[in-house]
Amino acid sequence: MSKDYYDILGVSKDSSKEDIKRAYRKLAHKHHPDKNGGDEKKFKEINEAFQVLGDDSKRKHYDQLGTAGGFSGDFSQGFGGGRWGFGAEDLGDVFETFFGGFSRQGSRSKRGSDISIAIDVSFADSVFGTKRSVLLQRSAACEACRGSGSEAGLKKKKCGTCQGTGTIRESRKSIFGMFTSLAECSLCKGTGEIPEHPCKSCKGMGIKRKQENLDIEIPPGIQNGEVIKLVGMGEDIFGGTSGDLYVKIGVALHPVFRREGSDILMDLQLPISTMLMGGEEKIETLDGAILVKIPELSNSGDFLRVRGKGIVKSRSSRGDLLIRLYPKLPKKLSPRAKKLLSDLKEEEL
Repeated sequence: MSKDYYDILGVSKDSSKEDIKRAYRKLAHKHHPDKNGGDEKKFKEINEAFQVLGDDSKRKHYDQLGTAGGFSGDFSQGFGGGRWGFGAEDLGDVFETFFGGFSRQGSRSKRGSDISIAIDVSFADSVFGTKRSVLLQRSAACEACRGSGSEAGLKKKKCGTCQGTGTIRESRKSIFGMFTSLAECSLCKGTGEIPEHPCKSCKGMGIKRKQENLDIEIPPGIQNGEVIKLVGMGEDIFGGTSGDLYVKIGVALHPVFRREGSDILMDLQLPISTMLMGGEEKIETLDGAILVKIPELSNSGDFLRVRGKGIVKSRSSRGDLLIRLYPKLPKKLSPRAKKLLSDLKEEEL
C-alpha cells in the first residue's frame, strides 16, 4: 500500500465505521488549517484516508487490493468542488464540528433540564409498594399567565429584534466561503413574539421557580438503586418541552429478611429437639404471623418454602418466602440432657 490509511486515522483494521468517523472528526478538528497550529498537508491526508475508509465499497477494495478503488486523491472532486473535498454525506458533520451543532436539520428543539432526587424506603415498602410525598423545587409554568408571559387576556406583539422569525441570522467566513447560521433570538426565546404587557408575576418570563408537593408512587417489588422516571416533571423552559424527573430508590436493610430475586430469605434458629423430632413453629413474616411445619430430622441449612409470601411480581403473582433452618445450641447441658444424648449416641451405634 502506498499509504496506510488506518495508521493515518489512528484506528485498527477491525474498527467500526463509527470508530473511523469519530477518529476522523477529532483529527480534522485538530489539524484544520484555519485554526492556529493547523496543518493543511496533514488535514488533506486525513480527509483522503476518511474518503476511503468511510466508504464501505472503497474500504473493501482498499483492504483487498491495497488501493482505494478508483479514488484519485484529488479533493476537487468533493462536495461542490471545494478545495477540501468533503462528501455531501459528511458535510453536516463538518457543520456540527465547526459551527456549534447547527446542521441540515436546523436547530435542536429546546428542552428543560432533568431533575434527579433520591428517596429511601423500608424493606417492607419495597415489597408491597408505597406512596411518598416530596417537596420539589423547580422551574414551572407561571400560574398567573399560564406560561404565556403576558398579562391575562392581553395579546402579544411581534418581536422587533428578530422581526417575528424567532431566529437571528449571522454570517461568517469559513473555508467553504460565506455561511449564514441561525441562532435563537435571545429576546423572544425563539417564539417570535413578546408580551405587550408582561405578566407581573413572572415579569414576562412565563416561568417561575416554585416549590410544590409531589406524590410519588413507589411500585411494589422495586429494588435498591432502581430509578423511576416521571416524564415532564423536570424543569420547564419557555417555548420548549419540560425535562423529566428521575427518582432513585434506596431500600433499607432489614434485620431479618433479605431479597433473593423474587424470593425473600430468612434464617430461623430452632432447638435441637425441634430439628430432630419436628413440630410447628410460629414466625413473623411481612404478612403477619404464620405457623410453619418443621419436618422430622431436619438438617442445618435445610430450607422451608412458603408459597406466595415473597416479592410482589404482578397483581396476582408473588415470589416465595424461603426459611433456612439452623439449630440453636444450648449454653450448657443438664445431667438429664447429657443422659438423653448418651442414650441417643448408643442408639446410633
